[in-house]
Amino acid sequence: MTNKTRDILCSIIVIAFGAAMIYFVKDVRRVIRSDVGSRFVPTLIGWCIVATGAAKLFYSVFTGLKEENKKIVFDQDFIGGIGTVVLMVLYMIAFQPVGFVVASAAYLFLQMLLLSDNTNRRVLLFAAVAVLLPLAVDALFVFVIKMPLPVGIFGF
Repeated sequence: MTNKTRDILCSIIVIAFGAAMIYFVKDVRRVIRSDVGSRFVPTLIGWCIVATGAAKLFYSVFTGLKEENKKIVFDQDFIGGIGTVVLMVLYMIAFQPVGFVVASAAYLFLQMLLLSDNTNRRVLLFAAVAVLLPLAVDALFVFVIKMPLPVGIFGF
């Protein structure tokens, strides 16, 4: 795979990810009747992702790198990038049925494991952060903002 082919492929994947985000966020239940509800920010982010991917695709096709014969070596960073995209897609799929706290805790823990190596992998610290951060964000939404996040099948 050449650099130009890789950039085009990655741009298409980013556009598909943004489109999937826009598609899945339409099922988020509106809690407060207003123009800026619980779907607004995720939809805005999804459109920004699509626009960024489209700009990169345009740049790669029309003004980007010349097609090179040099092959790309798949290294740990590339595997981490693909793994991150896979984890994000699984997180989007699990968010509504499983709930915010459980889906976020699982996503954060797996993401930290994926991006760490043997020298900086602290499983207990990752587990603590992965559990405490979603609980704190959920408490903020429930008690301060008064807009509960999806609870899922486990009831929290």
